[in-house]
Formats: sequence, structure tokens, C-alpha cells
Amino acid sequence: MELLILSLVFIVLWGIISNFYIIFDVVKKKGYEHKLKIKLIAFIPFYGNYYVKHLENLKPGVTKEEFDYLYSFEIVIKKIGLVFVGMLLALIIVIPVSMITYVSFVNNFMRTLVIIFLVILVLLVHQGLVVEYATKKGYEGIEPGLIGLIPIYGFYHFKFKPKRRNTSKLSIRATFSIKNILMKTLINAELTLLVVVVLIPVIYIFGMAFSSGTSTVPNEIWPSNPSWSGFDYLFNSPESKFGRWYLNTIIIAVINMIFGTVIITGASYVFARYSFKGKKAGLLTILVLQAFPSFMGLIAMYVLFWKFGFLGQPIYLTILYIGGAIPGNLWLIKGFLAQIPKDLDESAMIDGASKLKIFVYIILPLAVPILMFVAVSMFMAPWMDYMLPGYLLNVPGPGVAIDQIQNQWTLAVGIFSFINGQYDLNYPAFAAAALIVGMPIAVIYMIFQRYLIEGIMAGATKG
Repeated sequence: MELLILSLVFIVLWGIISNFYIIFDVVKKKGYEHKLKIKLIAFIPFYGNYYVKHLENLKPGVTKEEFDYLYSFEIVIKKIGLVFVGMLLALIIVIPVSMITYVSFVNNFMRTLVIIFLVILVLLVHQGLVVEYATKKGYEGIEPGLIGLIPIYGFYHFKFKPKRRNTSKLSIRATFSIKNILMKTLINAELTLLVVVVLIPVIYIFGMAFSSGTSTVPNEIWPSNPSWSGFDYLFNSPESKFGRWYLNTIIIAVINMIFGTVIITGASYVFARYSFKGKKAGLLTILVLQAFPSFMGLIAMYVLFWKFGFLGQPIYLTILYIGGAIPGNLWLIKGFLAQIPKDLDESAMIDGASKLKIFVYIILPLAVPILMFVAVSMFMAPWMDYMLPGYLLNVPGPGVAIDQIQNQWTLAVGIFSFINGQYDLNYPAFAAAALIVGMPIAVIYMIFQRYLIEGIMAGATKG
């Protein structure tokens, strides 16, 4: 019953708001958009339409056909649809906000979080307004951003400074308009929520790494009694082979990066620069292979590894990683290389350069962004892959005793074993290992960020 009532309320509001926006276009056409009384009357169903329709037209240049167009089926349906989408988006925002507000009244922790969120939001909006105000007066750089963090003082600081830019008073006044403040509030609220969503799990992982309990998941974001027990277990316990797992993973990653990038780059160059029989069929075959997930071939991979004697030997996983990366990355590099003008090849050949020299001295330097992207992605592939190592390395390799099987594992398999047992759980060690593994990966992404972005954008075009 309650759902039915809410649905009826939604439909009624939908109709009233849609009717208003349809009528308000007529109000603007007739020149009454600044009249508050007429805007309010436009909200009244039926009567509002009748009232606006009989208003005197203050804009004689507007023809009857223009008014008829505003009532056309296409325009009416479009406005009704836009209002419906807008109301759905409003509900998506209003419902969570209402729930959080209610919980904040009954829960002290949630109330504290909401207050902190609002304080941060006010500071960010204040800073944004100060920076915009200072920019319009001609003051840019780091100073407005820092001063904007000081409540109220930021405005007074720049209010009495002379203008360095010829900006009108109307433009400066627009900085403090309700619309501008509302837009900045919504944008900063969204950004603050995203930061919270990202940071809370990270802080929780740090807290878990320094917690003292081992067999239960901590119910605190940060432990009251921090401890190094997780890190101590990771490096000093005989049950942990973290150093060996790290070495296995980094060997696989380096081989995967070097040989995979070289093989894929060579194949991509051939497909991008040469014409031969079967080229189109080969590219389509590779594209089709990309559509099948790797786990579909797990049984076949296991049988092949078993027949060739590769089970339990981490280094041979590179065969699967390189083979699995060829389809997608080949198309990526080929699309990039196809954009490099072939005139460069022809000019170099006229000067006597061989195909190899053209590839090494002309093509490769120009393809650095996409090659760096592929190399980094190939290097990252083995670090957190659990499926293949867990399936193919849990069998003793040649001459390996069953109690030494842990020495074959990669990081993903080894770290997961900390929380996969029935009795010997160790959540702090799991979190500590995750931090140690995650930090180098984050540093690599930060160092090669420019190349990664260029590679994604450049390789995404049709080749």
C-alpha cells in the first residue's frame, strides 16, 4: 500500500513539473520569464495553461508557428522524458542522503562522520569561491588556494586588493550567485564522497596491518593498540615464504614484460605495415580469441602443463600470460602504428635505410607511449592473478617434496593462504603483505602515468 501511495505521489509530481516546463517555455516566449507570480501560476495544472495561453504577447516578433512548435508532440514527449530522468536522479540522491541523515541522529559515529563531511565540504566550497573571486581580479597561483582554506578571511584578503584584470562588477558578483554556489557544493560533495569511498578501505587495510588480533576481521578502522605482529609473521615466521613468493612473482613479471612486449610489438608491426595473404583473416581470428575468457581453457592448460612437465614450475606461467596478452595488445599496438605515416618509411628507404633500421630508429621512438603502456600492463599481470598460479602451482614440481610446495607459489596464492585456512587465519599478515605489494605497483603507475594515459588514448583509435 505504501509503495502504491509513493508511486502515485511520484506520478502526480511528474505531471505537475512536466506541465510547468512545457508552459514555462511559452512564458519565456511571451516575455514574462521574470514575473514570479506567473511562474507560480504556471505550476497550477490546467488553469496555469489557460492563464498563460491568454496572456498578452510582449514579443510581437514571435509567430504563432513558434508557439505551436512548443506544444508539438515531439517537444512535449522530450520534456516529459527529461523530467522523468531528472526526478529519478533526484531520488537516487535524496534517498541515500535521507537515510544517512536519519542514521546520523541515532548513531554517534555516523553523526561524527556527517559533521566532518560537512565541515570539509564547506571549506572546499569556500576555497573554490575564493579562488574564482581572486582569479577574476587577476590573482592566480598557489596563494588563493591556500588563503581560501581560511574561513571568511579569504574574501577580505582579496576584496581590498586592486584589480589586475579588467573584469566587470557583474562578472565578479556572479561568483557569489546561488547557482554558482550550488554547483560548487554539488561538485565538491561528489568529489568528497569519492575520496571517502577510496580512502576508507585504504585506511582500513593500514589499520588491519597493524592490528594485534589474527583470527578475526577487525571491527575498527584503526586499532587502539597498534602492533607489528603482522609484519613480523610475514618475514620471520617459518610458515611464511613471502620472500620466495615475491621473487617468483617478480621473475615472472620481468620475463612477461620483456618477451611479451617484444613479441607483441614485432607481430603488431607486421600487421600494421605489411600486406600479405591471410592478414584480415588473421586479425579477425585474433579478435575472436580475445572474446573467450582464459578460465575456459583451464583444463586444456592443466593437461598441456602435465604432459610437458611444467606443473609446479612458476617460470612457465609466462607462456600463458604472454599468449593470453597477445590478442588485445596486438590490436592496441597495431592501431597506434597504423597512425604513423608510411611516408616516413618511404623517405628512410630512399636514404638507404633497411627495414630493421626503420623499425628501430623511426617506428619504435614514435611508439614509446603505447609500448610503455603495454610493458607496464604486462608487468602488472602476474602480481594479483590467483586463478592460474593457484591451479597450476599447487602440484609438486620435479624433485619437490609435498611439504615444500609453498616455495612454488606466487604472491597472490601465498597471501591468500593467510586467510584461506580453517584455523590458522592471520588477517594482519594478509593486510601487511597487501600493502607491501601494493606500494611498488602504485609507484610504478605514478612514474609511468603520462605514458599510460597517452597509450590508452592513442591506441584506442580504429586502425
